[in-house]
Amino acid sequence: MGTGLDRYADAKPHWDSPVVIESHINGIRTKEMNPNTPTSYEEIAEDAVRCWEAGAGAIHAHNTSFDLIGADAYKDYMRTWSTVLEKHPDITWYPTTCATDRLLRNEHGLEHVPLLNDDGGAKVACLDTGLTLFATDEDEDGYLSGAKFGFDFRQTAEQVKMLRSRNIPMVFGVYEPGHLRHAMHYVNRGLSTPGSMWDFYLIGDYGLTALEPIGTNGMKPSLESLYYYLWMIEEAEVQHPWYISVWGQGALDDTTVLRRAIELGGHVKTGLELFYDPARNPTNLELLQQAQEIAREVGRPIATHEEARALYRLS
Repeated sequence: MGTGLDRYADAKPHWDSPVVIESHINGIRTKEMNPNTPTSYEEIAEDAVRCWEAGAGAIHAHNTSFDLIGADAYKDYMRTWSTVLEKHPDITWYPTTCATDRLLRNEHGLEHVPLLNDDGGAKVACLDTGLTLFATDEDEDGYLSGAKFGFDFRQTAEQVKMLRSRNIPMVFGVYEPGHLRHAMHYVNRGLSTPGSMWDFYLIGDYGLTALEPIGTNGMKPSLESLYYYLWMIEEAEVQHPWYISVWGQGALDDTTVLRRAIELGGHVKTGLELFYDPARNPTNLELLQQAQEIAREVGRPIATHEEARALYRLS
């Protein structure tokens, strides 16, 4: 008996636009995970410029501390981005959220975004619509420990209000199918912004931050997972572009999933924020070039900076 996913498996390559390939260059990764991870202000700036000049459609980066909030986070970002903007004032980049366990009752986690939108050249923002447990360790008896991350309904609503007030495109980070259903509440009521996008997290055995194969969340990096998310967004009242990001894949060969996403009109987020394999230490540039080469093999054009800005609806 067939399912609603069969048509995606049977679909021939098709697309409406060139493929946008973003570089997500650091996250909360460390040099223990990969010595090529940029962690200092200078290293983050150098990798941002390097990937932008190599054709990344946008750069996503964290500052040097996920714990900083509001003006403190803004100042820390600007120690990197003032340098980058001097060289490339037209660069498309966007920051992350902040650590949720530091927030006060009246805070929502994106207080730094308006400041960076005004003075730091950031015209896009992340919007994570769910709570997630990230396994990071396992004791000798097999019991897991790790971090909790995410925003509650009030915090998410305040983020949406702020981004709508500034008409900032929203990157809906979909770690789990339930996150997508939460985001669809806003999309289907016309409360997303032009240029917003879906980011389907496909999560391997190493999860988002683990050094051991103890990933316990998210949809695995598989064609079935991709097709399921595409089936879910058929109900969206507003059609936004979709991306995939493959996290913590270890030795898994992710090229099949990347290729299929590109064939079906999706876009790709790549870089060391996502990548972890204890046996490999690529650079951000190498990961960007890998995705670009897959696009060339598929025959789909790679978006220029101007074409990527058009997809994000940036002037």
